[in-house]
Amino acid sequence: MTQPNTRSQLVAGPLQNVSIAYRNKSYIADRVFPIIDNVPPDAKIARYLKGAWFRDEAGIRGPGARANRGGYPVDYLDISTVEYAFAKEVTDEDREIARLGNAPPLNPDQDAIEFATDKIDLKKERRTAAIVLGSTWSGAAGEDADGKWAAGTGNTFLEDVRLRVGTIRANTGMKPNVLVVDFGTYNSLKEESTVLSKIQYTERAVLTKELLAAILELDEVLIGEAIYSTAKEKKDGTDFTASNIWEKNAGKGSAFLFYRPPVAGLKTLSAGYQARKSYLQGGGRRITTWREPAEHQDVYEVAEETHILQVGADLGFLWYDTLST
Repeated sequence: MTQPNTRSQLVAGPLQNVSIAYRNKSYIADRVFPIIDNVPPDAKIARYLKGAWFRDEAGIRGPGARANRGGYPVDYLDISTVEYAFAKEVTDEDREIARLGNAPPLNPDQDAIEFATDKIDLKKERRTAAIVLGSTWSGAAGEDADGKWAAGTGNTFLEDVRLRVGTIRANTGMKPNVLVVDFGTYNSLKEESTVLSKIQYTERAVLTKELLAAILELDEVLIGEAIYSTAKEKKDGTDFTASNIWEKNAGKGSAFLFYRPPVAGLKTLSAGYQARKSYLQGGGRRITTWREPAEHQDVYEVAEETHILQVGADLGFLWYDTLST
């Protein structure tokens, strides 16, 4: 008996509980330099110059004599915040289509806000990395590691980091407490025998960020794994050329050792700060929406006004070409 071919009658439609979106898994910019909130658009940070504080000038005061005296100079670092913003429109047609029974599982309004927010995060990640990778630290524009942090014979990772911990301490009286390494360098270090020998008796003997921080006696190790695309937009959406944000030279790896305080404060040392202006509602970011009647659409804009700046060049040390030279 002939039976209807039910499958052939099905109308293909998108799944309602599954979709795919490419985006960076993590950003570390807000964890590199401490945030100073409620900053005016133009301000200054007072900086006590270190020389006077390390001079041994106290002496014996004889009866009826005056004590030795001295002073300390102060200079100022300029803050000038700049607003970065990105907007995405949502048409009435988008909303109508999204409500149809066979429409893809899209939420146009929420998606627009998330898309614009990610653009601000990506921009800040690149700005922070540019300060780190493009500045002079501890008297140098970086040290060429000659690819000697790649797993294998002659690896100098532990030796190099410990040497520069000493460099920063000798120049400032403070030991650095944070290390940023790019994703490729971290992956290679997970196979490096001189590092693994330090954890061979741990439960799994698998290197993690926390174990690496413990080995180096640091508070935290941050992995710079975010990427961005350098390709120009194409209509078919195939435009994509990946570039690692936390590398000085493409494909060769980088690392940054520095001191970061728990929070910004008076007489508080830091390699850098992120100064952020607060908006009227009191938040560090502003989400604005407005109607464009002629286009039958609403626009969502996300904005943040910040200045990311180096404040203690002698509190950081940069390596480049950690994986290859």
